[in-house]
Parts: sequence; C-alpha cells; structure tokens
Amino acid sequence: MAYVLVMGGLALSVSFTLGWALWRLGRAALGWLGGGPSTGKAKVKPRARKPAARKPAASKAATPRKAAARQSAKTPSEPWALTRWLAARHSLLPLASLALMLYALGRVVVFGLQHRPVEAPASFPQVVDMVGWTAAVLLGLALLSLLARWRCRD
Repeated sequence: MAYVLVMGGLALSVSFTLGWALWRLGRAALGWLGGGPSTGKAKVKPRARKPAARKPAASKAATPRKAAARQSAKTPSEPWALTRWLAARHSLLPLASLALMLYALGRVVVFGLQHRPVEAPASFPQVVDMVGWTAAVLLGLALLSLLARWRCRD
C-alpha cells in the first residue's frame, strides 16, 4: 500500500507539472495564433451602454407592432455581477482537470484494493466517490466560467 501511495503521489506531481506546462503552452499558442496577448490576465469589462438616439415625437400613438419592434431592437443588458465574477475565474478548468485525475487515480486504487486478499479500509471507496462528485461540480463550474467569459467578451 505504501508503494501505491508513494508512486501515486509521484505520478500525480509529475502529471500535474506536465499538465500545467501544457496548459500554459496551449494558452500561449492560442495567443500567438489569435494575435492577442499571451501573458497576463484579460480584464473582463461590462459592456458600455450606448445612449439612445432621440427621435422627434412625430406620431402620438405607437402601434403595437412598432412597440414590439422597438423592444426587440434593445441593446443587450449588462452582465450580472455573478457572471462577471465567474468570467474572472481562470483557474477552474485546471483545478477541475486535477480533481478528475485524482478521481481516476482513486478508482484505479479502489480496483486494486478489491482484488487483494488483504481487507481494505471500508471508507476509502466513499472518499473516492466524494472526489468524483467534487470533480463533477468543478467541471460544471468550469463550463459555466467559460460561458460567462463568452458572455462578458468585448
């Protein structure tokens, strides 16, 4: 068991380091290809509202069709504070991928422990399941963060 823990910790640290390096290299490559800045965090700014153009009051009564057309031509509303906060969280995707790797490693260890003649701790599979649910929640938050970043783009 000590061998699995030591080698698992070593494999986790190496995979985390390589994953971080690949993540930074991928972001830099996307920055180079897209022509945008590759270093530093991009600031998420709320959209500025444009002042409405004044029209002369030529017609006194607006028809329902004109009112519906005017309402559909409105500028999009400003993103909520929660959306802007989620858009600023750039670390959710790497954290979710790390939790997913921990869950996968835990499932392998549970599989190995079930096929050994020695009795394994009974609560370990429950801990692995909890890590799995945490990874699922983090992946959901990372997806919401990506959607929030798309919503708050310039």
